[in-house]
Amino acid sequence: MDKFKSIGNSGKILLFLLILYAITSHNPLQTTFAVIVPFILFSCLWKKNEAPFLFMGLMLQWSSVNIKVFYANFEGIDFAETFDNYKNIQEAFVLGNIGLVAVALGIYFIIKNYELPDTEYKSLALSYDSRRIIPIYIIVTLIYPFISEGSFRFGGLQQPISKLADFKWMIFFIFMISCLYTKQFKLFSIIAIAEVVMSLTGFFSSFKDYFLVVFGGILLIYSKELKFKQVLPLAAITVSLVYMIIIWQYVKPEYRKYLSGGQINQNVVRGTGESLSKLGDLVGKVDQNAINVGFKQTVDRLAYIDYFSATIDYVPRVIPHTHGRLWGDAITRVLQPRILFPNKSAIDDSETTRKYSGIFVAGTEQGTSISLGYVTENYIDFGAPGMFISLFIYGLLIGTVYKYVMTSSPNKLIGTGMIIPLFILIYMFESALNKLIGGLLMYLIIYELIRRFALEKFLKQISI
Repeated sequence: MDKFKSIGNSGKILLFLLILYAITSHNPLQTTFAVIVPFILFSCLWKKNEAPFLFMGLMLQWSSVNIKVFYANFEGIDFAETFDNYKNIQEAFVLGNIGLVAVALGIYFIIKNYELPDTEYKSLALSYDSRRIIPIYIIVTLIYPFISEGSFRFGGLQQPISKLADFKWMIFFIFMISCLYTKQFKLFSIIAIAEVVMSLTGFFSSFKDYFLVVFGGILLIYSKELKFKQVLPLAAITVSLVYMIIIWQYVKPEYRKYLSGGQINQNVVRGTGESLSKLGDLVGKVDQNAINVGFKQTVDRLAYIDYFSATIDYVPRVIPHTHGRLWGDAITRVLQPRILFPNKSAIDDSETTRKYSGIFVAGTEQGTSISLGYVTENYIDFGAPGMFISLFIYGLLIGTVYKYVMTSSPNKLIGTGMIIPLFILIYMFESALNKLIGGLLMYLIIYELIRRFALEKFLKQISI
C-alpha cells in the first residue's frame, strides 16, 4: 500500500471524530458503516502522485448509498423512515456499500503495481502554453454542442460520436492545470464560468461536471501539502456546487418544460438567449422555502438505493435471479455494434426497472429513463454474495482501462486528462450495466484513435 496515499495523522484524527459522531448519532450502526467506507476507498484508489479521479468517482457513488443516513441524523429520525415503504432498505444499504468496496478492490488489484515516471505535474504543465490551448479549446467548445446533440441523428454512430465529443475534457483539464500552475486564475475563471453558464442551456445540464473536474484538479495540485488557505477554494467549490444543485433541482421541472416547448421529449427548441433569460427568471423567484424544497429534492434525487431495496424484495420472491443474463446482454451489445446490427433492440432502462423491481416508473413514452443501477443489476444476476464477485470483476475492467491509459499516454498529465471522460462515465451509481460495459469499450477505442492519430499533433501545437 506504500504506492497509495496514506490518511496520515490528520486523517486518523478525522476518522476518530467521524466515528465519535457516528456512535452518538440517531443511527449509530448505519452511520459508523457509512463513515468507514470512504477510508477504505481512499486506501485502494488514490495512488501517490496521481489525480484522485478514481477515488472521487467511487465517493460520488458512495454518496448515493449513504446520503440519507446523514439526512436522517439531521432530521432526528430512523434511517428507514427517509424512504417510503421500502422494507429492505437496510439490506440495500449494506449490500450497496460492500458492493462499492468490491469494485474498489478490483480496481486496486490492477493498479497497485505499475509505476509512472516520477515527474512533477507542475513541470509537465509548464511545458505547455495555455495561450496556445485557448483557440483550440474555443473551437472544440463551439463544435461540441453540435456533435453532442447531433450524434443522436446518426443511429449506430451515436455512441462513438458522443464519446469522441467527451474528450473535450482532456483539453479543458490541461488548460486548467496550466493556468493554475502559472497563476492565470482570471483567464481560467472566465473560461470556466462561461462553460458552466452555457451548460445550463441544455436539457441535461453538465455544470456539475465542471465543478468536479476543477475540484479534482485543485486536489491534485495541493494534496501534498493541503494548508488552510488551500482548503478555502475546495470549500468554495463544494458549497457553490451544492447550492447550484439545490436550486437546479427546484427549477428543473419548469425549466425543462420551457426548453422542450411543453412537449414530452428531451429536445431543446429554445435559443441560448431565451433559455438563459427563462432560467434567470426562475432563479430570481427562488426564496428560502424554495431552497428547503430543493434541498429535500436533492437528497431524494441523489439517494439511489430505493429501487435496489424494491428489487431485493421482488427478486427472487417473484422473479428468479437471472444467473448472468444481464451481464451477458451487456457483453453481447458490445460485440454487436448498432452500425453492423441495426435491428438490435434499444436499451429501455425503465422497462428493466419495472420488470425487476415491480415498480411502475416513467419511461420513454414520458420522455424519461429510470435505471436500477449496475450494483442492483449485479444483484439480479447473482444475488448475494455472488454479486460481489461480479462487481470485483467490473472493478478489474475499470482498473485495466485506467492503467492502460495512464501507462500508454505520453506523460501522466496527458494521461490524467484522458481519464476525465472515464471518470464521468463511471461516477453515477444509477448507471446501467449495459451502458457501462459498452461505454468502457467505446471510450477505450476512441482513446486509442486519438492517441495514435491526433495526440502528437495537438501536443506539438501547444508545447512551449
